[in-house]
Amino acid sequence: MVNPSPFSLSLTSVDVASSSSDLAWQAAADGAAAGAAFLVGEQTAGRGRRGAAWSSARGGMYFSILLRPSIPADALFGLSFVAALAICDELTALLPGQQVSLKWPNDVLAGGGKICGILLEVRGDAVVIGTGVNIAPVAPVTGARLPTTSVQALGGYDVTPADLAESYGHNLLARVDHYAQAGFGPVRLEWLRHCAHIDHRMRVSTGAEVIAGLFVDLDADGALVLRDDAGHVTRITTGDVELMGRG
Repeated sequence: MVNPSPFSLSLTSVDVASSSSDLAWQAAADGAAAGAAFLVGEQTAGRGRRGAAWSSARGGMYFSILLRPSIPADALFGLSFVAALAICDELTALLPGQQVSLKWPNDVLAGGGKICGILLEVRGDAVVIGTGVNIAPVAPVTGARLPTTSVQALGGYDVTPADLAESYGHNLLARVDHYAQAGFGPVRLEWLRHCAHIDHRMRVSTGAEVIAGLFVDLDADGALVLRDDAGHVTRITTGDVELMGRG
C-alpha cells in the first residue's frame, strides 16, 4: 500500500483548451506548486509522444499535473512508468474481468486495444505528466498500430472524467513520493508484472532504424531490452513499438 502524498492535489476543470499540459506549463511559469492539475473537457491540440496528435473529443479524461520532484535528473524517466502504474490501478478497478496491461514505454491496453496514453515533459526542475483516457467510445485512428478502445466500450463501471481525474491524481502523487524515496527498482518489478509483451516479439521504430526481436527485459534505466534471432541483445531508450505476437 502506497502512503498518501505530502503534496495536495489542486484540480482545475476547463471546458476547452489547446491541451491540459499547456495549462499546466502556464501554471508552472506562474510559480504554481506541485500538485496543480488541469482537466480539460475538449482539447483542440492534444498531443502524444514524439509529436503525435491525440484525439480529444468530449467524453475522455484529458488530465495533466505539475510536479516538482526532488529526484535526480537521470531518474526523471521513471515518472512515466509511475504514472502508467497509477492509471493501471484506476482502470483495473473500473474494468472488472478485463486484463489491463502496460506497453512500453507508457501506453495502457485493455480488451486488445489502447485505452490510455501518457506524455512526460520536463523543463528545468518542473515536470508535467499528461494522461489521456478514453472513457466514452472513440473513433478509430487511421494508421494506429493498435485499435482504440474505451471504458464504456469494454463495459466498465460508469465514471466521470472528473471522478477519474481526482482518484488518479491522488494515486499518482502518492506513487511519485514513494518513487522519490525508493527509486526505480520497485517500479520496474511492478511494471513487469503488468507488462503486455512478456515473451512477445516486437518491432521498434527509433526514427533512425527499425529493430525487431523478442522482449527480454526492462532495464534499470527504463530501457527496452530486445534479443534478435541471431541472439544479439539491444537496449532501446526511445521508439514506437509494434507488438508481433508470442515468440
